[in-house]
Amino acid sequence: MSFNSLSDVVKAVKEKTAAYESTEPKELHDIRTGTFAVGTNNQYFTNLDFVNGMLRDQSMYTWYPLLLTFQDERFTLEQCCALVHRFDYAYSNYLRYSGLQEMGAFAEAITKYLPTAGSRDEAVEAVKAFLGYLNRLAAWSFHYFPWSIGKHLTYETPEGSIAALADPSRRVQIRDGQKVRLTWEPLGISVIAYLATKENPELCNDLIQALPFTVVQDHAVVSGESMYAWAPVVSTAKVNVKERQCDAPVGRIRYSQGTGNKVIVQYGEVTEDIATPVLGEILPEYADDIYKVGRAVLESNFGDKKLIMLTIELA
Repeated sequence: MSFNSLSDVVKAVKEKTAAYESTEPKELHDIRTGTFAVGTNNQYFTNLDFVNGMLRDQSMYTWYPLLLTFQDERFTLEQCCALVHRFDYAYSNYLRYSGLQEMGAFAEAITKYLPTAGSRDEAVEAVKAFLGYLNRLAAWSFHYFPWSIGKHLTYETPEGSIAALADPSRRVQIRDGQKVRLTWEPLGISVIAYLATKENPELCNDLIQALPFTVVQDHAVVSGESMYAWAPVVSTAKVNVKERQCDAPVGRIRYSQGTGNKVIVQYGEVTEDIATPVLGEILPEYADDIYKVGRAVLESNFGDKKLIMLTIELA
C-alpha cells in the first residue's frame, strides 16, 4: 500500500471497513483456517488465539482511549500523535507478523500522517476511521473464534448465584422514545423496541444517524444470556443513564462504546454487575422471540458458526 496524505489513508480505511460489514476479511479467514501458516509445532491455534485477544485489546482498550485523548483539548495534537506510536506499535507490529498485514500497513500510515493533520477535527476523523476498521476486524475474529473449546472446560453453577446479584428496583424505566425494528435473518424474527431518546439522547442520536444497518449477530461468552453486534458507529457521546447488567429486564438494549461500539440485547439472566449505557428496550411481548434468537445465536457462536445477521432500522 502506498499513501501520499492522511486523507488517502482515511479513504482507504473507510472503503475496507464498509466492505467488511458483510464479508469476512481474507486475512482473518486465512489465520483461522491455518492457510496463513504460523505457529510452533505445526499448529495455528496459538496464533489464532493471540490475534483474537490482541485485536480485542487494540481496538477496545488502546484506540478507543486514544480517540478520547485526541478529542480532549488538554492534550496537544503533538502529544496525541506521540501516544499513538507509544501505545499502538506493539499491537500493530505483532499482528502484522501474525497475518494482519493490511492492518499493519494502515497503522503504519496512520502513525506517519497523523502529525500532518491540519486541525484537531481532521485528526479525530482519522482516528475514528481507523478505530471503526479495527472494530470490524475484532467482530469477525470474535465470531469465528473456536469458543466450542469451552465445552470441555465447564463448571457447576452455584445455586442462586445469578438471582443474588440482581436488584430489579434499580432498573431504568424507558419513557416512549424513537421506535426501531430489529430483524434477524435467516431466522425470520422481527421485534419492535423503543430507544432511550429521552434518557440518553446523544447516544441514541449517534445510532439513529447510522440506521439502517446490517451486521453479524454474536453472543456473549462470559456474562450470560445476552447477545451483541458491533455497530458501524464510533460513538463517544455523552451518557446520562447506565444500568447494571444483572439488574436489567429481559429485552433491555445496551450500548457499549468502549468495547467495540456494540449493540447488546439481553434475553435472559446475566451475571455481570458492570453498569453499561442504556440504549432502549424491546417490548415485553417479544420476550419469547428474542429467547429463540438468543439460543440460535448461542449455537452459532459455540457451534456451527452459521451467520445470523441483525438489521436495525427505524420503525
